[in-house]
Amino acid sequence: MVIYRYILRELGLTFIICIVGLNMVLMMEKILRLSRLMSGIGASYLDMVAVLLLIQPQILVLTIPMALLLSVLLTYGRLGMDNELTVLRSSGMRFGEIARPVFHLSAVLLVFSVFTSLYLMPASSRTLREEINRVLRERAPLSIEPGVFFTAFKGVLILVNGKTADGVFRGIFISDSRNPASERVIVARRGRLSLDRGLQPVFSLTDGTVHIVGRESATVINFDEYRFSIRLSGDLLGRKKSEMTLPELYRRAVSKGAESAGYFIELHRRLSFPALLVALAFLAPALSVRTGRAGRTGGFTVGLLVFTLYYVTLIYFENLVRTGRLHHLACWTPFLMLTLVAVLLYRRED
Repeated sequence: MVIYRYILRELGLTFIICIVGLNMVLMMEKILRLSRLMSGIGASYLDMVAVLLLIQPQILVLTIPMALLLSVLLTYGRLGMDNELTVLRSSGMRFGEIARPVFHLSAVLLVFSVFTSLYLMPASSRTLREEINRVLRERAPLSIEPGVFFTAFKGVLILVNGKTADGVFRGIFISDSRNPASERVIVARRGRLSLDRGLQPVFSLTDGTVHIVGRESATVINFDEYRFSIRLSGDLLGRKKSEMTLPELYRRAVSKGAESAGYFIELHRRLSFPALLVALAFLAPALSVRTGRAGRTGGFTVGLLVFTLYYVTLIYFENLVRTGRLHHLACWTPFLMLTLVAVLLYRRED
């Protein structure tokens, strides 16, 4: 038990370091993309922190298997470099007993990963969309600047020539293409932007013209006062697959016909990434023995190489499924291949 606790303590510490580092690396792309959106509409620091916390479950589903593989290779690689594995095996411990802490850690991570993939990620993705929509509705109207095209609202383009200190816009140009059958162009001398009770942006315009262009006709309306609501159908940001539960994904997949591949791929990813921890529990200790003499650097390199090959293969098969060349169950092929290799390597070392 002393040996198990010793290995498990070092394994757990290495896992925490790996998952924090991987989360920071994978989060950079999302931070850059979201920061351009959030800073462009004047979001506060607390809004950015809330968004970063809400995207963590989406990243954890991917980084937990990666961190497990790297932490095992680094920990057991260090034990191999210090000849501790040789001493343990010489003392009569079987390979399965030495690898037992990996199975304990992977079992805990499997439960957490299943919970994250099936429940936490859909809930956080839904909350993330609602949070961004709230910030867009509340702060986007305040970020309209003179002489700059404002495109935060999908289908609506806004340009103003001037803005007074009390929030009155002058020289307003609005292009509304939300309805392709009846596009509108609004030009007004002045106006004010506010939020109604439903937190929907509304322009109160004065002294202007509305040009309505249909498929076979065009209409011009002059007005003294005009109320233009930027009420969009649904949220500013639409619902994504990541916030759907497994039953919702399955119903969409079987009802979408030609568009079902994307929903099946998301469904299989939700299940295969947690299941990947089982395969890695067998693969990582066996690989660590073979790369033990290479030390931490060798283990880190091998871990990244293995996961890169797995992910490239996964993307390849998903693209074949998306184009209709393979059945959607082919998404499990990379997992089955990795599991077969893991079991063979583990049995050879045991």
